[in-house]
Amino acid sequence: MKLFLSRTSHESLTDQIFYQLAGRIQTNMISGGEKLPSVRQLSADSGVSFLTIHKAYKKLEQAGMVKSIQGKGVFVERPVRKETFVSAFDWQLAIPGYLTRSSFHSRPKTTYAFDYSAMNPGLLPTMYLADQLKDMLKAEPAILGTYGEVQGDAQTREAFAAYLTTQLGLSASADELIMTTGLHQGIELIAKALIGPGDVVVTEAPTYPGVLDIFMNRGAKVIPIAMDEEGMRADLLAHVAKTYHPKAMYVNPTFQNPTGRSMSARRRKEVLHQAQLHGLFIIEDDSWSELYFDEKPPPKPIKSLDDDGRVLFLKGFSKALAPGIRVGTIFAEGPFKQMLLTAKASSDLGTPLLTQRAVLPFLTSDRMRQHFEKLRVALELRRDKTIAILADSFPSSVSWTIPEGGLNIWLTFPDNVSTMALYEYCLQRDLSFLPGHVCFPYEPPDHHMRLTYSLMSEHDLTEGLQLFAALTNAFLKEKR
Repeated sequence: MKLFLSRTSHESLTDQIFYQLAGRIQTNMISGGEKLPSVRQLSADSGVSFLTIHKAYKKLEQAGMVKSIQGKGVFVERPVRKETFVSAFDWQLAIPGYLTRSSFHSRPKTTYAFDYSAMNPGLLPTMYLADQLKDMLKAEPAILGTYGEVQGDAQTREAFAAYLTTQLGLSASADELIMTTGLHQGIELIAKALIGPGDVVVTEAPTYPGVLDIFMNRGAKVIPIAMDEEGMRADLLAHVAKTYHPKAMYVNPTFQNPTGRSMSARRRKEVLHQAQLHGLFIIEDDSWSELYFDEKPPPKPIKSLDDDGRVLFLKGFSKALAPGIRVGTIFAEGPFKQMLLTAKASSDLGTPLLTQRAVLPFLTSDRMRQHFEKLRVALELRRDKTIAILADSFPSSVSWTIPEGGLNIWLTFPDNVSTMALYEYCLQRDLSFLPGHVCFPYEPPDHHMRLTYSLMSEHDLTEGLQLFAALTNAFLKEKR
């Protein structure tokens, strides 16, 4: 088991070990009932003293995450496995690994799925895209036998640059874009080029759990910064920047995942000012700024205010067009673009040409605008239905955001309610959501959750919300 430890960190080695092991347990990278490495083994692997490992294990036990069994070792507590047995594969545990957490690899499928921030296929233009792909392959079958360029297909980059310029108000050229296999890969490439063990990265709190996986698996120290109604608090950002000297901050300022909140125009300027003042990159994730409600477009991206290459802007259409066609782009200016190209080349040598060309019919026609207009109406109706059922079902002690766009609602319960325990309770009844703790690093609060209203059919959404309300109220009653 590999740990990323820094002797120059503000945190003790004990705390660093505790946080990394806690993260793996909370995201099920270390399963319930699994045995942790012995104190002697982890001490040898990590190059720290027996006492340091022992203290970290004690902290895990005090947090209720592990249980020490005399003469047998230390075992993960949640969920409890009925039996502990010796496996022929146990030798693998002695080989150090490098991943510290994953939020998504073990989520079960359910009938009433509120956990995946994705779109119902019925809301997507799949038939149109299928027809366009058929026509394209018939006219140019050589696409299937051609590798894409590392930077991306020139035609697709031109189309993306035109879209960013005309629709989002950015001054983008095709040469400043790097095509990626989805927006998530874009974040990973930036982290690969920029972030290493011991580096500090700032995020919103809560944040997209996938970005925590990326940064923490690079060995970074992630510092979450609380939000208010206008977005990430600039005063807290200033304090963290002065104290910890982060390399970068990650923000999802428009219809943020998981809360659905949007950063105000004023706060976007303040965040950019802090980045300029303290010399750090802004990684700006724009997954769905087109999906606004109430005919109220969001503020322009932070990138539109950037004049020195401070903002690395990520744009993707996987969720809003076709998850099966994972295409995104990084808009990067200056010398860092070359570092990103190196990272891209070492990752996959280029995004497949077929998937890049597949989005061209939308980007170069009026179909994109028409699709987004219809999608906004459909999602707004789903948001309204979700809010109405929640309002009719829960007391004032339960609160939620009312998003002005996007796919998600963030719910907050009283401090003594564990949404992880509620998740396990609902899972037994074929219903799932995203427990909020995966949206925070290290010692997360346990009384939040994310509900996604875009994935199920309208019928299943209504049934699922009613079931969710019934199960949650029954759970809350049991806990009184």
